[in-house]
Amino acid sequence: MKIDHKDSFEDFGKQFLIDNQLEGYWGSKDLLTSLVHPFDLNQIKGKEVMEVGVGAGRISKNLITFDPSKLIGIEPSEAYDVAKKNINSPYVKILNIKGEDINFISEFDYVFSIGVIHHIPKYKDVLKKINQSLKSDGKFIIWVYGREGNEIYLFIFNNLRRITALLPDFILRIISKLLALTTYVYGFLCQYINLPLKKYFLNFFNKFSFKHKCYVIFDQLNPSFAKYFTKQELKDVLNECGFEIDCLEHKYEYSYTAICRKKT
Repeated sequence: MKIDHKDSFEDFGKQFLIDNQLEGYWGSKDLLTSLVHPFDLNQIKGKEVMEVGVGAGRISKNLITFDPSKLIGIEPSEAYDVAKKNINSPYVKILNIKGEDINFISEFDYVFSIGVIHHIPKYKDVLKKINQSLKSDGKFIIWVYGREGNEIYLFIFNNLRRITALLPDFILRIISKLLALTTYVYGFLCQYINLPLKKYFLNFFNKFSFKHKCYVIFDQLNPSFAKYFTKQELKDVLNECGFEIDCLEHKYEYSYTAICRKKT
């Protein structure tokens, strides 16, 4: 079945109208710093920055604390208004447009897209627009799901998502809460047993509140589109879209962070 790009961002827009509280580790500067490592966020001070896929605003809310001269956020969904309230900064402007409609030319020093590109069916179009928006010496920092390390998880959740993506949200939220309860046992066992996603649980998931664990599980079960990149796939698509990779890190064996620049 062909999935429309609109379906993907509408899923998250409806979700973030409810799941919009950014306190705790979930919305922290520590989490952002970990996701973009080894990039040093202090480099964006005084620079022009764009974030693609603002959602409820948890990334931009922290980016602005590093004092960029300007921060433009891109958010096509209903979460646009939620993000404006959560960020609440005169230095941030959020545009209610899709990623493939970005029309900036050589304007930004840094562009971030954290946990977004893997939910956009037309991700290549968006990546090309991001490349176009960067200055000649600009950099792009991207974090996406990785396939390596997630094989067992994908076998289970890809099949489960065929059903859960069709369920009403209120039922899916009940399921998310029940699954979140089971993760406390799994997260505890990860401290002593080498289980799948052990590093993810110990470094991230175990630090989330129950509410934010429910957010994450709902986020996994609800979207119409979710792509898990192999290392080679990510290299190839970034190269195809005009980027040179300065650094590509397998993040805690479940995702990838890449720091890129425009090809010269």
